[in-house]
Amino acid sequence: MRIAFSGTAHSGKSTLLKSFLYTWKNFVTPNKTYRDLLKEESLTHSSKTTSKTQERILDFMLDQLQTYDKDSKVAYDRCPLDNIAYTMWCHDKNKKGFSKAFVTKQIQLMRESMRFLDIIFLCRYNEQAGQNTNNENNLREKDTSFIKEVDNILYSFYKQYMSNPGANIFFPKDDTPCIIVLPDDQQRRIDLIAEYINSDGELFGEEESILNPENINELERLVKEQQGALAREETEKELHKKFGLGNHDQIK
Repeated sequence: MRIAFSGTAHSGKSTLLKSFLYTWKNFVTPNKTYRDLLKEESLTHSSKTTSKTQERILDFMLDQLQTYDKDSKVAYDRCPLDNIAYTMWCHDKNKKGFSKAFVTKQIQLMRESMRFLDIIFLCRYNEQAGQNTNNENNLREKDTSFIKEVDNILYSFYKQYMSNPGANIFFPKDDTPCIIVLPDDQQRRIDLIAEYINSDGELFGEEESILNPENINELERLVKEQQGALAREETEKELHKKFGLGNHDQIK
């Protein structure tokens, strides 16, 4: 089982990863993360990121994903989907180096990398999480407007996934991870994850699925909560307009 916790700064994903590893002790997480890469190579990042930084982070993540096979039990703090969200934000802001050709190439690489993940748990921006964060280093972004814009891009990916999970711009056909948007509360997040992953770190069988009658009401409540959060259809349309990508991801 290969899972990733995705989300912007101040989404509570790093705290959630710690709680997950405490609860599911048979999982591991890589010792080195993209944050270590930023420090080692003194790369500018977040709202000040560059095409070099985004390329290096994606390459690092791709190499790391291929280290673990499908029988591994590994949990990642972010994945290539996060990287592409920041890259697309830079393109939208007309930042130097983020041409359509560059972004398209990065999307193609990210899309193929999705084959190396089984579940992505998406954490939305949470203002409370930002207030409770201990900013012990300079790696954490503090620009709320920037954070919300990236959060919206990530959510638009989820909307694309929901509209066509079999194949689209960002996810490969017939081999894409399940994407689950988590509620804000940390304990509710753990509780929902436990509906998908059993104590042995495996997916529940159909007879134990979240879709059984006992869990339908909770599922409906979560769906309504997600639908009420933000409607991002227009953002999705804009992504198509900006990059002109079809299902074959060809650069024109």
